[in-house]
Amino acid sequence: MPSAGVRTNDSALIELVAGNHMLATRALVESAGLSRDQWGRLIRSDIWLPVAPGQWRHAATPLTWEMKVRAGSAWLGHDAALYGPTATRWWGLEGCNSDEVGFLVPRSQRHLPPWMSLHTTFEFDRRDILSHRGVRTSSATRAIIDMARSARPRALEAAIDSAVSMRYTSVPTLTKRMRQLEGRGRNGIRVLRTLLLDSGGESFLERAFLRLMREAGLPRPRTQVVHRRTDDRVMRVDFQFTGTPMIVEVSGRRGHASDRDRQRDARRRNSLGTQGWVVLEFTAADVIDDPAYVITTVGAELSPRHRSQRPHAVGA
Repeated sequence: MPSAGVRTNDSALIELVAGNHMLATRALVESAGLSRDQWGRLIRSDIWLPVAPGQWRHAATPLTWEMKVRAGSAWLGHDAALYGPTATRWWGLEGCNSDEVGFLVPRSQRHLPPWMSLHTTFEFDRRDILSHRGVRTSSATRAIIDMARSARPRALEAAIDSAVSMRYTSVPTLTKRMRQLEGRGRNGIRVLRTLLLDSGGESFLERAFLRLMREAGLPRPRTQVVHRRTDDRVMRVDFQFTGTPMIVEVSGRRGHASDRDRQRDARRRNSLGTQGWVVLEFTAADVIDDPAYVITTVGAELSPRHRSQRPHAVGA
C-alpha cells in the first residue's frame, strides 16, 4: 500500500489531471511532487494505467474515446493527425460514430509502436492538417476522402452533407482534393465521386432533389445562394437555377407548420417575389413520394417560354 506521503501527492495529481482531460503526464507527475520511484510504485500497483506513451489515467477513471484521442495526439505530436473516421467524428459530422482511434502519419514514421491504429501516407500534406478542439486532425476534406476507403455509402453521404452544411468544406474543394489524390491507388474514390454528384445541399432532402434533377436530365442548380431581403437582412435559399428567375426551396416538414413558421415563409417568398424571383417550394412528400410532380413542375418552369431576365442576387 502506498505511504501517506505518496497518497497525498497522488491526490494532488488527481486534482491536476482534472484540468488536462483526466490525463496524467510526466510534467504533471512532477508538479504533484511524486518522485520517480513513487510514480513507479503507483504504476506497478495499477493505480495509474497507461493510455499512450507518456500519458496515463487513474484506474478509477473510465477510459473514453476522447481520452484515447487526446492521449494519442499528445504522444505523436506534430508528426500525426487524426485519420479518416476518427477525424470525421472529431469534427462532429453526421454518420460518423466509429470507435476507432486512428492517426495519419508520414510513411517515414511507420516504425512507431502500434499503441493506436496508425495509417501511413506519402501524402502528409500540411494543407490537410488543422487543429480542432486542441487536437491536430486531418481537415474535414481529407478526412472524408480517407473515410471513403472503408465507410458505407450512406455514412459517407451523411458526412459530406454535414461537412458542407457546417462550412468545413465544399463540393468544389472536395472534388479538387479528391482529384489530386485519386491516382495513387486510393480505394473509395469511385464511390466518393458518385456521391459528390448530388452533394452541395445541407440535408438528405436537398441531396434527393439534386439527384432528381440529375436523373431527369435537368440542369443542376446552384446551392445555398445568399440573397438580400428588402429590409437589408440576408437570407439563404436552397437552390437557384442559373439563367432563370427560379428559386426552389425544399421543406422537411410533413405536418402543419406553426403560425410563426408560415409567417416567416410567407415573408420570405414575398421578399423574393418583389425582386422578380419565382419561388417553388416542395415538401418531403413531394420529393420522396411524388418525384414525377417535382420533375414536371421544375421542367415546365425551365422551359424557354417561362425564361426571363434573371433578377439581381448576391452571390453565395
